[in-house]
Amino acid sequence: LICIVLNQELKKISENSALHHLFGARFLYCTWMIDQCIAGLRAHGKLIILFTVGYLLSYQVQLFVLFPLESQLGWEVTEKASIFFLPAGVLLLAFYFLRLWFIPVVLIGRTLVYVQFWNEPVFFEAFSQAVFIAVLYPWLLRVFENGGWSVFGSEDNPSFTLTGVVIFQVMATLGASVFVTVQSLLLKQVMPEQAFQYTVHYLVGDVLGSMGVMYLFYLGMTRYLHLKASRN
Repeated sequence: LICIVLNQELKKISENSALHHLFGARFLYCTWMIDQCIAGLRAHGKLIILFTVGYLLSYQVQLFVLFPLESQLGWEVTEKASIFFLPAGVLLLAFYFLRLWFIPVVLIGRTLVYVQFWNEPVFFEAFSQAVFIAVLYPWLLRVFENGGWSVFGSEDNPSFTLTGVVIFQVMATLGASVFVTVQSLLLKQVMPEQAFQYTVHYLVGDVLGSMGVMYLFYLGMTRYLHLKASRN
């Protein structure tokens, strides 16, 4: 039955020249998009894997090293929001290098981290957060660029300043923290009286974690360039 219906629709398209050309144009465009995706994955595949693994490993450091240290502060909210979140810095570094190709890192890494943290079958909630962040970062960067400020330089010549990193991450984390807090309240993962403190810790943790990772990356690259120059 499906084949008969499709055959009839194709006959209608072939009878109408305009629809035939439109169908052909859309088919060519879809083919071109698939080719571009494959080429992009080949070009950025190694970095995507590297940053995804780095994101997951940084969370293990967070979970088994930093979280226990923070728990000694005696703050109940630190059980749910770190005040120095390393994976946020890894994610920002991935966006700095990959731009839109950081999306697989977010969708895979953040979803797995969320499920691991809550230790519950919350795939939909985890994936919805990852999708929100995957859309938020590129949109926010486009807003900055439309305002005449290239926060991370261009794709061919990436660059950043500490001020730019802080401002970008504050804006990104503010949007993400509100979304995550509202979702956590609806799921009763966070009590209403903890919502404000949770949002503040989320904001501070992501910004400090991003600054720490980007600063370490800056020191490492500066050291590497000095060594390379001295060899030359």
